[in-house]
Parts: sequence; structure tokens; C-alpha cells
Amino acid sequence: MLEVKNLVTSFGSVVALDGVSFTAQESKITTVIGANGAGKSTLLRTISGLEHASSGSITWSGKSVLGMRAEDIVRGGIAHVPEGHAVIS
Repeated sequence: MLEVKNLVTSFGSVVALDGVSFTAQESKITTVIGANGAGKSTLLRTISGLEHASSGSITWSGKSVLGMRAEDIVRGGIAHVPEGHAVIS
């Protein structure tokens, strides 16, 4: 289970995520929906270790992933596959 509690991610004085909390249950589909600029990508990048949270917590299967290297988060079972327009041939 993925648990995000009171997550805050900032870029200088700009707060991109302000107190985001949710739980994604195992074997369930969880979606993130919002307008352009709402913070969806920042949320996913923070969960996957590509951005650093200012505060809050992210736990995966009961273990904190905050401060972990992105490659260690992937090894632990979380992957972020960003949208791309390139075709793999």
C-alpha cells in the first residue's frame, strides 16, 4: 500500500504541493486527475524520488521512501514512467 500524508513540495518560494494526502490500496487502480499545473507530475516525481519533499511522509508497504535514491525506490517496487511522444522501434 502507498500512503502519502501531508506532502509538501516546494521550488524556492513556490509551493507546488501543499498538504497532499491519499492512500493507494494494493490491487486497486488509483488515479490522479487535475488541470494543467495542478501538481500531478510533481506529485509523481516526488513519490518516485525525482523531487524532494519539503515535509510530509510517503510510505510504501510500511517503509518510508523519503530521502531514498530514485533507483532504490524503483528496486522497491515503485516506478514512474512519464508520458512521452517518442515511438520505440
